[in-house]
Amino acid sequence: MPQPRTTNARDLAFVPGTELVFGPQAARRRQVSDTIARVSRGWGFTDIILPSFDDRRTFEGGDAHDADLYRFMDREGRWLVLRADFTLIAAKALAVELRREPRTIRASYEGRVFRFQPSGHGARVEQSQRGLEWVNAPGSTFDAATLCIAGECLSALGLHDAVLVIGHAGFIGAALGEKGRGDRALLEALDHKNPARIHELARRRGLDAARTELLAQLPGLCGGAEVIARARKIAPEPEALGALDELEVLARMLRESGAALNVLYDLGEVRQFSYYSGMMFKVYHHGVGDDLGGGGRYDRLFDRYGLDVPAIGFGFDLARLTEALPRTEVNGAATATFASAGQGAIALRMLLEARTRGEQAILAGEP
Repeated sequence: MPQPRTTNARDLAFVPGTELVFGPQAARRRQVSDTIARVSRGWGFTDIILPSFDDRRTFEGGDAHDADLYRFMDREGRWLVLRADFTLIAAKALAVELRREPRTIRASYEGRVFRFQPSGHGARVEQSQRGLEWVNAPGSTFDAATLCIAGECLSALGLHDAVLVIGHAGFIGAALGEKGRGDRALLEALDHKNPARIHELARRRGLDAARTELLAQLPGLCGGAEVIARARKIAPEPEALGALDELEVLARMLRESGAALNVLYDLGEVRQFSYYSGMMFKVYHHGVGDDLGGGGRYDRLFDRYGLDVPAIGFGFDLARLTEALPRTEVNGAATATFASAGQGAIALRMLLEARTRGEQAILAGEP
C-alpha cells in the first residue's frame, strides 16, 4: 500500500458542524431512514425530491433567522439560500402540484438542512432529516393519524419508550399575546421551562402582570390529558379555549382508537416556527438529550401561494434517532466471498459468481 505523504492537519479538517458518517454508523443511519420510509409508504406516502437551495423568500417564516442562512450569489446575480427548512420548500413545491390538480397529497422526503451555528461543542450546521407532509388534511383525525405514523416509526425502530410531547400553537400564541409573539428570547425561556427567566423577560417587554403570571405557570402545565382542564382555569381567552377544545378532541380520539402511544400534553410547548397554527409536537427519548424530531399543523402556510390548504407534517433528526437506538450490529449479507486483486480475472470470476448467489463480494488489494 502507498504511504501517505506528509500533510498539514488543516488539509484534513472539515468545517465544524458538518456531517461525516462512515462505515457501520452510516449503515445504521441508512436503516433508520429506510424504516421511516417503509412506514410512510404503508400509510400511502410517496417520495418527493426537493431542491437543495432556492430563493431566500422561500425560507421566510422558519426558525432560522436571516443571519443563520447560508447564502450565495450565482453567476446570474441571484441571491440563493441553501435549504434551511423542509416544510417551507415542500409547501412551495406542493403548491405547484395543487394548482395543477387540487387533491390530498402525501409526500415523504429525506435530505439535509443547513443553518449556521457558532462553532462550539455540539454545534451542527448540517442536519439529516426524514419526514413527511400531508396536504389537504384538515381536522383532528389527521392530527391523530400523524401522531400514529410518528409512533409507528419509533416502534419499528425499537424505540417503544419514546414520548410524544403535544402542545398547541394557538394556545401558546394566545398566552404570549401580540407583544410576546416572535420574541426569540422569551420563546427560548419557555422552551427551557425557566419561570424566573420568563418573569424577567415578560416584565422587560412590558407585558401586564396577569399575562406575565400566566406565562410563568406554563412550564407546570405538563402531564396527562388532565392538564387541558387545568389550563382552562388560567387561560380563558377565546383563542386559548378553542385550542384546548381541539386538544381535548385529539386526546379523546387517541384514547378511543386504541393508539398505543406514549403521550404527554405540554401547554408550554414551544416550536420556533411561525408557520405552525394548531397541534404541534416533539419526540423525546431518555437516551438522547435533545428532541428526536417533531412537527405539527400549518394551515396558513399555503396562504403565501394564494391557496387555502390545511396541512400537517413532521420530520425526524436521523442523527439523533440513530444515537437513541440500541448498539446492535448492522446485518449485512449472510455470507461473503473474498478474493485478491493479484488473482486478476480469476478473482473477478469468483466475485461475479458470488454476486449471482446473492453473497457479498469483497475484492482486496494485494498484501
